[in-house]
Amino acid sequence: MLGHLQMGRVNSCMTVMERLRCLDTGQTMQAAEEACAQLEDELLFCEDCRLYFRESCPQHGTPTFILDTQVPENVPSRALLSLPEGLVVKERSQGGFGVWSTIPIIPRGCIFGPYEGEVLVDRRECTVYSWAIRDNGSYFYIDASDDSKSSWMRYVACASTEEEHNLTVFQYRGKIYYRACQPISSGTELMVWIGEEYARTLGLKLGEHFKYEFGEKELLMKLFQDLHLKTVDSLQNHISPRNQYVCNDIVTPLIQSHKHNYPLNSIGHTSSGFQLLEGTQNLVSLGRAQSRYWTFFGFQGDDYGRIIDKTKIICKLCGVRLSYSGNTTNLRQHLIYKHRREYNELVGTQGAVVEPQKNIDSASPRELPSRAVVTPTVGRTTKAVADFIVRDLMPVEIIEGEGFVQMLSILDPNYKLPAASFLSHTILQEMHIQAKLRVLEVVKNLQECSVSLDLWKHSGSLSYLTLTIHYVNETFESRNIVLSSRVVSEDLSEESLKLVLQEVAEEWGIRENTFYAVGLSSPSVKIAASKVGWKSLPCVGQVLKNCIEAILQHHTIQTTLDRFRRLIATIFSSTAQNEELTTHGPVLKVHLKMFLRDGTKWYSIYTLLQSIVDHSKFFKSLIETLKEDGISLQPEDWAILQDVVDILKPLSIATSTFTKDQFAGLSLVKPVITSLLYKHLAPNEWDSEFSKNIKKAIHEELSFKYSGSEVNQVLNLACALDPRFRGLDFLSQPDRVETLHLLKLEASSLAKTQTTEPSYVTPEPQNLRPPSKKLKQDSGIEFLLGDLCNVRNSSTSTVNQQAEQEISSFQTSEASSLCQDPLQWWKMHHTQYPFLARAARKLLAIPATSVPTNWLFTDAGLAVYRKRSALTAEHVDMLVFLNGNRLFL
Repeated sequence: MLGHLQMGRVNSCMTVMERLRCLDTGQTMQAAEEACAQLEDELLFCEDCRLYFRESCPQHGTPTFILDTQVPENVPSRALLSLPEGLVVKERSQGGFGVWSTIPIIPRGCIFGPYEGEVLVDRRECTVYSWAIRDNGSYFYIDASDDSKSSWMRYVACASTEEEHNLTVFQYRGKIYYRACQPISSGTELMVWIGEEYARTLGLKLGEHFKYEFGEKELLMKLFQDLHLKTVDSLQNHISPRNQYVCNDIVTPLIQSHKHNYPLNSIGHTSSGFQLLEGTQNLVSLGRAQSRYWTFFGFQGDDYGRIIDKTKIICKLCGVRLSYSGNTTNLRQHLIYKHRREYNELVGTQGAVVEPQKNIDSASPRELPSRAVVTPTVGRTTKAVADFIVRDLMPVEIIEGEGFVQMLSILDPNYKLPAASFLSHTILQEMHIQAKLRVLEVVKNLQECSVSLDLWKHSGSLSYLTLTIHYVNETFESRNIVLSSRVVSEDLSEESLKLVLQEVAEEWGIRENTFYAVGLSSPSVKIAASKVGWKSLPCVGQVLKNCIEAILQHHTIQTTLDRFRRLIATIFSSTAQNEELTTHGPVLKVHLKMFLRDGTKWYSIYTLLQSIVDHSKFFKSLIETLKEDGISLQPEDWAILQDVVDILKPLSIATSTFTKDQFAGLSLVKPVITSLLYKHLAPNEWDSEFSKNIKKAIHEELSFKYSGSEVNQVLNLACALDPRFRGLDFLSQPDRVETLHLLKLEASSLAKTQTTEPSYVTPEPQNLRPPSKKLKQDSGIEFLLGDLCNVRNSSTSTVNQQAEQEISSFQTSEASSLCQDPLQWWKMHHTQYPFLARAARKLLAIPATSVPTNWLFTDAGLAVYRKRSALTAEHVDMLVFLNGNRLFL
């Protein structure tokens, strides 16, 4: 046996043979073999020079240990979460799961481990996830069957032949490790081989022709039956996780040339690279803790890892002690106010306590192309399940529901549904990374874009800000891309909003080419956007919503609606009246049921009230039939309902006007608002006093929201580039002159920033005679007068002159129909007005609303926000991104 061992120099230059000679001559061969085994347990093997060494190879230095991502014990899917970055778990074509490399190269000699799991002393409890460990002549087992107590190494498949393996299993200091015995390239599955080294650990006799082909784990398990097991009392050192060996705190880079892209985890730090106070890694966390905030907190523990005082928790960033009452409110508040940068990093990734490949998934999109990504091989059914979750914005945990499992078992009895954690951390995560890469390719080439800001509440106490960019592509098609959903402080302070906007802008590289942000018109949003360099514009949907809700909250209207609600309830409680209502108007009955059930929804109340007024005679007859006290409507009540209907009608038509497209363009806002202010909602001499007061309140609200000069300038510019409104007839003469001047400056500025010089085509006025024949280069007239007259030649006109000519021609041309799509018009005429076309792509890309219009003006929005709020916090960013960017999947 010793003849097969090649020993390198150790610290004392003592070989194995020399060590054995020092043993007492009376010792048996078994004792000698055990001494050799104990010595080998302290040695490592160099795959390059084929020598054993202690601590460091004399020729190649310290070996590279690849540490697992740190995950607390008893966390669901702990094994999956412990994956080091650069590795991914996928389904194998032959069934089960395996581990693949996603980095350019894993060098030979890199060591993974230790293998983690539960300690077993009964060989009958061993599974294919078990390894035997030798200790002082006896054995025990480490079993990784429970994925909440084991590590990612349980997923590494065993090679069935020597030719296909790239990892070797070995025992080192009482732990099991895997060593790369050859370089492992990107896209290669990790396959472990049970060879000579581990065979000696099991005490197998070596012969000249002995072959160690125990690749199939089931075959090796038969050998475990002959091992002499240790007692439970002698295993305490192996059961306690606090005694886990960490390679003398040696962590070397996976590969130096890729160190920047693939930083390894540092001992005492989380996988995301947070700098914690020295010694805080010994603090004890709750075994059940899954909140992300526990990354930075722990309890003081005794020598056995037991918590001393559960009422006081310690911050790992600053060492301060906080009161702990069973929830994470204090933890979160402390991070927000004392460690804002670390808090933003933590919640910005939407991760749980620790995520596999977190540095890849949460990396800046601009860094993703430098990272090797391998798309997992996913079965058709599994892919369909993932698509279902993304398209319907469902919680990942839905697949573990009894009904969902039963449905799949009926549709495909042979299909084995993966765990929710596996689906989210492998397949959905990979979809997220791939979609980010595709989105990045588009975003990095954008010259101008705008953003919309969607602030919404999660089911918990969290508030999210979802950013979507908007642009018009070269074929004049409007495009929208969801970028990120970030947690913001509950108070929505301008500082917290600014930090989120800055982070997302820097992450995606859109800060310099974004000019406008559409969202809530609150002061904090405006200030935050301005600090990032963006002009803030109000969401027209929110403005119209506020106007309609103000009407419905009027005391007189509320009183009238309450009376009518009692009337409807009485009608439905009477069988005869209910049948009469069914016969008279089934659609009306549906509207009335919705009114009783849902109350007054601002976007649908007009339809209901209009239906009531249209059937006023029918209701009056029912009231006379009922003859009950407290349910009658007086003539003044009907008059109020009529006034409300008259006021709501133009507002309702305005909301429906904006629902034509997913995101209506900004050019529609100024004409609509102007028509409401000065025509449809302008006070008339025949208005009632009640109607005049309501119109006045709406007039003040609309005027206030669009009173800013910067906002009006942008609205007017967008209208000037819309072929439907190019005449700017709704503006005063001074405003029209100012708008055209600003348009010339805008078009000229954009033309000057173009990277390539376009070939401009000067628009020709209509009904002109055909162009004269081109003169020869050396004609006499050109020779005499060329220098004097070429300043008038359009081909050499200045940029400002070119812009002015385009504006003049565009303004005097025939206006388009109000039903004309402005982008379709520009698609056909952009070569005629190249400067204005560039400005149109910039300004017509700005949305009128901060969210899709059907979210604001229909029930679709309620459904979307209900689904969002039901998502697990760690999946919000990923699933909202994938759902909003389905075209990139």
